[in-house]
Amino acid sequence: MLNLTRAGLGVTTKATPLPDVWNTLKDKQIRFRRGQLCMVAAAPNAGKSMFALVYAIKAARPTLFFSADTDVTTVMIRVAAHITGHGQVTVESNLTTNPNYYDKYYEKIGHIQWVFDSSPSLDDIELEVKAYQELYGEPPELIVVDNLMNVAAETDNEWAGLRAIMMELHDLARNTEACVLVLHHVSEASEYGDGTKPPARRAIQGKVSQLPALILTLGYDPIGKQLRVAAVKNRFGPNSADGSMNVSLDTNYAACQIGDVNLSNYQQRWDPVSLYQ
Repeated sequence: MLNLTRAGLGVTTKATPLPDVWNTLKDKQIRFRRGQLCMVAAAPNAGKSMFALVYAIKAARPTLFFSADTDVTTVMIRVAAHITGHGQVTVESNLTTNPNYYDKYYEKIGHIQWVFDSSPSLDDIELEVKAYQELYGEPPELIVVDNLMNVAAETDNEWAGLRAIMMELHDLARNTEACVLVLHHVSEASEYGDGTKPPARRAIQGKVSQLPALILTLGYDPIGKQLRVAAVKNRFGPNSADGSMNVSLDTNYAACQIGDVNLSNYQQRWDPVSLYQ
């Protein structure tokens, strides 16, 4: 039992926003906060994994990234593409010729530690977090789980299993004071299945939207080459459950780039190496 004075001793840590990497989102009070469970949901191939990867790289905070949905080779290609601005096809060709071609760039994202187990259990996640804490003396500030559907459930009831996993991840965020960012799917059979517009909150699979403090949904506009981001739930700012209130980020999938839509960021988006020198 605590009064508010005592309870508030850790508030500055538990609710502290992680760095804002896109002013477009910050201006709409869309911020990932420590001690909070957050979610990014979209149709397959709409850009969830790339969005989380780019955020983790650019935020530059201690991160533990569970990449269950994306293998190590793909991640290496995307990271190198993002940092150098090379297209992913070019990166893959360079790595095939010389596996050490991009090593000096990989060293620049040492703030991210990776786990590539394709189906981690909750126990596996907890053990990895404990191992991280033992190695570095404190928990990570950002924990990414890509993807919720890849986490092994302890029940044959899929939806009950997803809700149980979300409850545990919610507790993990509170106990570690990390922002736990979970990626999740919406149904391909829904009206959002083509991935071109941000889904409404009701489209998220498994009725798991109760616990996250922030839920973003994504849609990719292939004509404008922009990623549309909607806050369908946001305890700290405006939101629209139907996804109709959304903002756009310039996106270059080939080179794994996501940036604010304005001219001042044009050079940054196409010449990102300077950010890591």
